[in-house]
Amino acid sequence: MATLQDWGQFFAVTLLFLFGLRLSAFFSGTETGFYRLSLPRIGIDAQSGDRRAGRLLWFAQRPSYFVATTLVGNNIANYIITITTSLATVMVFGHGAEWAEIAATLAITPVIFLFGELLPKNVYYRAPFKRMRREIPLFYGFYLLVLPFTFPLVLLTKAIERLSKQGGRIPEMLPGRGRFQQMITHGHCEGVLTQAQSRLATNVLRFATERVSESMTPAHRVLGISNRSDARTILEFARKFGTSAVILFDEQAGQSADARNWDSYVRVGELATIQSALVPSVRRKMPTIPATATKLEALAILHEHSTVFGVVVDAAGKVLGTISQRGLGEQLRLPSVGRGVASPSRAND
Repeated sequence: MATLQDWGQFFAVTLLFLFGLRLSAFFSGTETGFYRLSLPRIGIDAQSGDRRAGRLLWFAQRPSYFVATTLVGNNIANYIITITTSLATVMVFGHGAEWAEIAATLAITPVIFLFGELLPKNVYYRAPFKRMRREIPLFYGFYLLVLPFTFPLVLLTKAIERLSKQGGRIPEMLPGRGRFQQMITHGHCEGVLTQAQSRLATNVLRFATERVSESMTPAHRVLGISNRSDARTILEFARKFGTSAVILFDEQAGQSADARNWDSYVRVGELATIQSALVPSVRRKMPTIPATATKLEALAILHEHSTVFGVVVDAAGKVLGTISQRGLGEQLRLPSVGRGVASPSRAND
């Protein structure tokens, strides 16, 4: 007949078994959650002062320490489960009942797989950041506890990396185009970036490679007028074509439409408040932009000069066409400096 002491021992073994099962679930889940974390999200939260996100970022930058800790933790959990299963079998059936230990192991395996592996991985897979952020203090404490055992594993890992010529690889702080695109996608999925912000970031990447000549209005298609025109003529031209800014060219004798030297522009609103003789006072010089420049560089030049139009030139200084800051801004989904200024051209500025 079982005594009170026997029941106490059996109860203690059961609690130890449940502790091992919980430990197995914890490390199995965190392992899945760690590789599901969104690097942009934990980076933003860490920079905003979130200490838990900061610890997650520390492990993300040193994955070998995380892997070594989960490896040791899983082994400890499996050892506890194995020992407690054997002890419980001996308490119930006595010594020498090998068949009972085999039967108990077979019976307990589905329970361990379901509650110690499958369910935790599924939970952490669905909400990796929430679960990892909540339990990172516990993981960090265990990391410090088993550091004497994991440190040799980390050294061994680094030695293998050096032998395989993969050592010294640091997590990307300035990722390449492909990796950055993945980060944008993950950031949008995790709710860090809105749809507009994701589109803006994607367009910035595209702008960094596309030439400004792809979006310019060719010189012979620009709607403009001679810089020798008076205010009334310019205003009538603007009214006729429904534009709020008029591009001007430097008129020269015998000059063809293809060879016009577009160099400045005037705002209709400013021109309407002055006299005819003062047209040069409101003329704005258009900055020159090399045809080899990217759209992003062109947009930066226009912002630097605080102008809404620029003139695109080739290597010899020949005018190839004009570019609109508003047109570039619409492609990039940015508000333009000259908001409300219509583009005086026939092309897709």
